[in-house]
Amino acid sequence: MKKILLASAGVMVISAGTGYAACIPTPSCSSLGYESSSSCEGGIKCPFGNAWNCTVINKVNEITNKVTELEKVIEEGSFGGGKGDTSNCKIGSIFYSDWTCSSGSLTSGKTPIGVVVYVDGQGHGQVMALKPIGSYKWSSELVDLSLNSLSTDQVASTDYQSCTNTIIITAAGDKSKYPAAWAAKEYSTEGTKAGDWCLPAGGIMTSIFGNMSVINAGFILTGGTQIGTSSYYWSSSEHGSNNAWSSNFISGYGLNNSHDYGYYGGSGKDNSNEVRPVLEF
Repeated sequence: MKKILLASAGVMVISAGTGYAACIPTPSCSSLGYESSSSCEGGIKCPFGNAWNCTVINKVNEITNKVTELEKVIEEGSFGGGKGDTSNCKIGSIFYSDWTCSSGSLTSGKTPIGVVVYVDGQGHGQVMALKPIGSYKWSSELVDLSLNSLSTDQVASTDYQSCTNTIIITAAGDKSKYPAAWAAKEYSTEGTKAGDWCLPAGGIMTSIFGNMSVINAGFILTGGTQIGTSSYYWSSSEHGSNNAWSSNFISGYGLNNSHDYGYYGGSGKDNSNEVRPVLEF
């Protein structure tokens, strides 16, 4: 018959049959994954000391917050959350702070906040800010965020998820890690607030490339900055761990120089390019 004695420094096993005792050290909390020195709601306490494992509950909270933000975009932002009548909005239209549009001329008494650069044919679209808001790195760390990494400029040109991409990027880290997306997210104007604007997806850049004349005509009317071909602009479309898609709106400058989507190619995420936010309606 064996007897087991528990000691504070470890577990001592005494065997009647063998005549010897073995002392097995108590596992440390940190070696078992209990790395937090303070308690957390929903966390698990280490049985051998005052430490907690909060990793699981933190991950659950992160996913919950991301889902909540995505639901907010669908309900209040990009799909039917507009504040005015956008039924007459088309590419090149001037977009006002009351979420209405005009084409060909300014409407007296209204404040322009952007120009429509994309419409989907179902009553929704995206508006680009009147001016770039600065030059930023896409990220300071080279991590694949699994944004359905788009390997060719042709595939990137079909991505229109500007705000969904931006939410995922900003959920992955703070503004020191993802400066471009955060700069777009924090932008606001009359009639909008921080969180309404986003880093444009690759398909938006292609839409601009194919409609440069009419879009720039809108920027001229509003006194905004025309989109030129001397600067490189970030999109929110990812190209993998090291690169994201950027555009300089010059024909034939795709990744393999064989397509006309206006891309410079997969630019290094730690390079600085212009940021010009878009608003979904």
